[in-house]
Amino acid sequence: MKKFLVLFLVLFACTAYAQGIPSPSTPRLMADDAGNYVSQSYPLPVSFASGVDSDLLEWKVSVASVTSIVSTFTSQLASDTRSFVAIKNRDAFKPIYLGFDNTVTVETGLPINDTLYIEVPKDVPLYFISAEEVGIVLLEGGR
Repeated sequence: MKKFLVLFLVLFACTAYAQGIPSPSTPRLMADDAGNYVSQSYPLPVSFASGVDSDLLEWKVSVASVTSIVSTFTSQLASDTRSFVAIKNRDAFKPIYLGFDNTVTVETGLPINDTLYIEVPKDVPLYFISAEEVGIVLLEGGR
């Protein structure tokens, strides 16, 4: 009986090794709230292009709801350095439409089914409309 137990444990250890089950000393990757993978033991390094001071970068994430009434979004950044906005539609089956004046309609707006990246300064408000209520996530940044 002991031979079968030893044989079972040896086979189990070989199978675990072949499957790549990490040992306790192996750092594991976990997803953070934004879906980015971060190492438990070694955080991923953040690098910036040469000549860019990380203290000058500014980011803001906002969550909003778009309905059949025109929704206005103005920049949430503290400074006036916004250079882009990334818009994520949380329900790809319910398109939303983006415009740059408060008369945006389904016919005149830019459709956003998934994600849209657009370079737009802070002083330009964004206007959204949708046939149904849809949630969106807005990431804006600049320096």
